[in-house]
Amino acid sequence: MAEKKYVYQEVKIADLLLNSSNPRFIPVKYQTETILSMIDDQREKLVVLAEHIIKHGLNPTDVILVCPYEKQWLVLEGNRRVTALKLINEPDLIPDELIKLKREFKRLNGVVDDSLLDSIPCVVARDAEQGKEWIRLKHTGENEGAGTVRWDGQQTSRFNSLTSGIVDARIIFLDELRGSKEIPAEYKEHFHLIKKTNFDRLTKDPDARELLGIGTSDNKLFLVDGVNAYLLEVLYDLIFADLSVGKIYSKEDRKEYLLSIIKRVEEKESGKNAGDESAPKQPDSKVDSFDASLDKDEESGASGTLSRKDGGAQGAESSTSAGRGGSSKGKSYPINRKALVPQHHRLTITHARITKIFNELKALDIEAYPNAVAVLMRVFIELSTDCYISTHALANVNADSKFRQKIEAVIGDLEVQKILTKHELRAARQMASGNMENSSIKTFHAYVHNKDLTPSATDLKAAWDDLWPFIEGMWR
Repeated sequence: MAEKKYVYQEVKIADLLLNSSNPRFIPVKYQTETILSMIDDQREKLVVLAEHIIKHGLNPTDVILVCPYEKQWLVLEGNRRVTALKLINEPDLIPDELIKLKREFKRLNGVVDDSLLDSIPCVVARDAEQGKEWIRLKHTGENEGAGTVRWDGQQTSRFNSLTSGIVDARIIFLDELRGSKEIPAEYKEHFHLIKKTNFDRLTKDPDARELLGIGTSDNKLFLVDGVNAYLLEVLYDLIFADLSVGKIYSKEDRKEYLLSIIKRVEEKESGKNAGDESAPKQPDSKVDSFDASLDKDEESGASGTLSRKDGGAQGAESSTSAGRGGSSKGKSYPINRKALVPQHHRLTITHARITKIFNELKALDIEAYPNAVAVLMRVFIELSTDCYISTHALANVNADSKFRQKIEAVIGDLEVQKILTKHELRAARQMASGNMENSSIKTFHAYVHNKDLTPSATDLKAAWDDLWPFIEGMWR
């Protein structure tokens, strides 16, 4: 049994020394160099961290680890937090050329509770050697379970639902499937392996839902007539075959994937019935009828929000500077893009500030700044509706109307003017009426007002992709 080797005590921030050999940067010699190196490495992230500390305090589940160093204390773990506290206390430590960063910390210096800058709780190790194992464990991943095991998409969604009150219908549906007697036990045991983003992408596609026997009503998903063979095949791929998002990313990708599912089911059914004269005669191949129905939908613009041969395609669209009523050439979205907006998305925006916001959404690293991107996306969409309402003189709605009313008014006009079809506007209608989607108005409001809801880069990109036909339509 391991002996107790650590003590907890309050340590004055002035007595804390940053680790000059921090793995985040090349080792330096002096404290001033260490602080400058941390600033250069972290920049705006230090502002976000400092604001969080001022608002919530230091994380009680992750206490700063120190060891004695002459008459002071060397920070072994928690150097970013200590740096943030030192900069709040002394903004002049920031070089003058970093004007914005220095201004932000001077602002924080004016609002911080002085007691936070006196002393902080720390856990004291005997020496640096004793702290190495805990530092390694924290920063090197799961370590087969010994380290921190990150939540997957399903677990994150459940937490967001518990803390924000926003219902995730797809998580509820997935849990209901897990309880179904028609799902093999082996599948149920591995439901945690299903990537939520892939499950969401499939179940948001109306053609996929129809094939899989999934219906929607009152922001809920349900099985129309039990678990069918196509759904079982898809679940197999999601669980055991590690289905790649590239196979289902665009509408065309999903079409090819669903056709392959149909073929697999028919091949299995043919194998079962081979040599069995009493077996019922198989109907004509569903591949042809399914393929034909998709082609028909594309020609009429009725394939949901995701497909249109004239270029209004979700997941296969590139915006151009086409005028009102124009069209654009299809192009696949880059799956692993770093920004919210794909670089090939272009809009002819007639307002200077909205243009700047659009360009910022193309430039901001969505993994590093998901909160900023989420809020900015919401602002961009609302300001875009304001411009549309003003430009086209829509009746009974203005810039002071509720966000939902603006969205509904623009949707109605885009359909009346035949700029977008009813099916192309489906995602926007879900945004206005639903409370379960990552692109709903309720979710966008929560990004701004709910302190417990943290947006994910994946959800934000999916929301942009879903709403792109609507966004592009507003600026034609």
